[in-house]
Amino acid sequence: MNNKCIYYVEGPCEQQLIAALKEAPERLIPGKIKVFNMVQNLIPKSQMLSIQAGTTVVLVFDTDVPQTSNLKKNLELLTRYCGKLKIIFLPQVLNLEDELVRCTDVRTAMELTKSGSVKNFKTDFCKMKIKDCRSMLERHKLDYARLWMTKTPEAFSFVENNSSQIKTL
Repeated sequence: MNNKCIYYVEGPCEQQLIAALKEAPERLIPGKIKVFNMVQNLIPKSQMLSIQAGTTVVLVFDTDVPQTSNLKKNLELLTRYCGKLKIIFLPQVLNLEDELVRCTDVRTAMELTKSGSVKNFKTDFCKMKIKDCRSMLERHKLDYARLWMTKTPEAFSFVENNSSQIKTL
């Protein structure tokens, strides 16, 4: 097994969160981050062909919309076309904002960035420097062990709860 790792994240906010958690001291194993929504889109064959055998593929996605057909198909395609993959799921129940509220000391995600609305929160969160984002998460007592550990909605019951395999706690 090689130690390559690819994070497929839903959007720029998830990209920012993963990047911040990979900062020293690392809370997640290092790897490349690609913005690609596995729940909404089917992974192109060209993308799959670039994944080496033995790679750990980490899927970060929201669970607020109970549409799982593309995610299931992507899992099937990855398993079929990519040799010896380890797939780790980081399901956000129900979305990134809910996940952050559950694992920090704030009541709304907007408190993290002192934003006026959810839309502004996303913009502000994504604009932060990675080190500043990590500092902000630590200042708000981010409980790494609780991240991505909440039971997923029924539509996502096929998703394995294996997020601890990627964390470096």
